[in-house]
Amino acid sequence: MNRKNIFQAFRSGRFSALVALVGLGLLFTASGAKAAGCALPYKAGATPSIPLLSPPASASLNHQEDEESNKPAGIVGLWHVIYTATSASGPFPPPPFQFLESYKTWHADGTEFENAFVPPSGGNICFGVWKRVGHRTVKLHHIGLMFGSDGKVSNVFTVDEIDTVESDGQTYSGNFDFKLFDATNVYGTGTPLAEVKGSTAGTRITVD
Repeated sequence: MNRKNIFQAFRSGRFSALVALVGLGLLFTASGAKAAGCALPYKAGATPSIPLLSPPASASLNHQEDEESNKPAGIVGLWHVIYTATSASGPFPPPPFQFLESYKTWHADGTEFENAFVPPSGGNICFGVWKRVGHRTVKLHHIGLMFGSDGKVSNVFTVDEIDTVESDGQTYSGNFDFKLFDATNVYGTGTPLAEVKGSTAGTRITVD
């Protein structure tokens, strides 16, 4: 499918928003972007823990926050998430539309992992880092890769979220900002090639 047909298909609404993600990766591959990896910058100033020494007050506070994150109302755990677009630039259907569906794991160490319901070329596996910004509220910065038909990285994308867990700890809601970048932009900064904003809705997945 050439670029003209892809844009016509998106405008006609014949493809879902999930297929749009894959199309974006293939579409921007044509620009000749070089393959590149992705990484998150090392956090400067981090100090290793020293056995047999009392932790500083800040470490005690972080420990308390980690314990709180494991309580039912915390974000830590496995979730089924629906992303609904409310605004979009690029080859997407008119909003609102379901942008993405995924399984997402929030870890107590401040990292996050997501497996989206899209083909691998569309960037189904991605990672993030998060921190607490309020009562039952977290901020996430998330990054991933898309691949072209030649198997090379075609694009880098980021997702930034603010999510709040309900008091029962079984659902959360918030907002997201998805941005698409050239493959050489490994940190996903600056002006994006395309952008989608909208809402998030997570439902906890439990052992029982």
